[in-house]
Amino acid sequence: MDLMIRGYHESDFRSVCALERENSAGDCKPEVFIRQAGVLFTDTFLVAECDGRIVGYTIGALVQHQPATGWIVRLVVAERYRRRGLGGDLVAAVTGSLRERGAGEVYLSVAPGNRVARALYERHGFRETDFCPAYFGEGGDRHILKRDLSGWEDLICRD
Repeated sequence: MDLMIRGYHESDFRSVCALERENSAGDCKPEVFIRQAGVLFTDTFLVAECDGRIVGYTIGALVQHQPATGWIVRLVVAERYRRRGLGGDLVAAVTGSLRERGAGEVYLSVAPGNRVARALYERHGFRETDFCPAYFGEGGDRHILKRDLSGWEDLICRD
């Protein structure tokens, strides 16, 4: 598998929107979210490209307070590319990018039933700090996970 993780480009828009539609519940129309993320998170919106095809992406956000805090806002891997280490590569890349920009810790939210994602994040040093019922509204409960980046050496994991 010839994999490259790189920054998002405008030319990736349609491919990333298609991935988001495939991995979102309901009648999600990701175009607004993806378009705005491409503008707001230019340094931390990363795509995974395999043989010229976008097969995953992640979006990180940096909150500039002292100390700076990062968030993994979204991470998606195409169904047929899962369980090949791509999710771990994206976690490592976005976490590294956030750290380079000054984040001392990184947070994310994960649905209670998403055991696969939670295991991935835990392998990369994330630990639960909170449980938030209705975080995204009714039925949108989330576990909040955190990774401290002080003394950071990224865990090398292959999923």
